[in-house]
Amino acid sequence: MGKSTSCYPSLSVDGRATGVVSHAGAVVLLRAAERAGLTGALSDALAPWRKPLASHDPGKIVLDIAVALALG
Repeated sequence: MGKSTSCYPSLSVDGRATGVVSHAGAVVLLRAAERAGLTGALSDALAPWRKPLASHDPGKIVLDIAVALALG
């Protein structure tokens, strides 16, 4: 399997039904945003406001906040 280009950790699934996470729907939202190109579009749109020495991508920050709001 090749290296992922995602900003988020990879997901593994098994059928043991242990370690279930209450916010597993966040993965679906994040993967849908990546597939639709929203992650890159937000990064490109917010690039003019990014400071030269910034370590965090403003597009990823906005997407993380949007997912947090969607999850409640």
